[in-house]
Amino acid sequence: MLDVAAVKAFRDNYLWVAHEPGHAEACVVDPGDAGPILQHLAAAGLQLKAILVTHHHADHIGGIDELLRHASVPVYGPASPKIPQVTHPVHEGSVLALCGHRFRVVEVPGHTLEHIAYVATSSGQGTQLFCGDTLFAAGCGRMFEGTPPVMHASLQKLAALPGDTLVYCAHEYTLGNLRFAAAVMPDSPAVAARIVADQAK
Repeated sequence: MLDVAAVKAFRDNYLWVAHEPGHAEACVVDPGDAGPILQHLAAAGLQLKAILVTHHHADHIGGIDELLRHASVPVYGPASPKIPQVTHPVHEGSVLALCGHRFRVVEVPGHTLEHIAYVATSSGQGTQLFCGDTLFAAGCGRMFEGTPPVMHASLQKLAALPGDTLVYCAHEYTLGNLRFAAAVMPDSPAVAARIVADQAK
């Protein structure tokens, strides 16, 4: 499987750096801030190979220009005039061979209309999902551009992935989502147990 590191940025963002274990070429997902990414790459002895973008919000693309000044690499993402840095537009079913793995593109509109996710697989080693702001622990993304039926259809696509899929979302919203879940489902033992477990971390 890909070795994936969470690089924290802003108040609650996760910027993801992924590479094949034992290799120095790295892919960066949703680099909203270049500084922490560059620091991580240098500390880990990694070289930027590609940038993957899920959607156009500034906290996901704000660091691309600076990263490109350090390394001329392809930028994959949805075809959107709001992300002019994208050099390789992708869509549902596109498959990318990067960092020793296959990344399959899944269109998941809802948070934004052009939102995509990347499903990384390697032979016999499981599935990893980079879902941007579509899916979070105990919740989903706010619908800035989509509608509830559109978001529901997107979440159903992600729910169809293998049950042991590792999910890399782009914000730490877990306890806030669980508080909402507890208000909606006050008698749920699963929600209560998850709140206790996550508060203990």
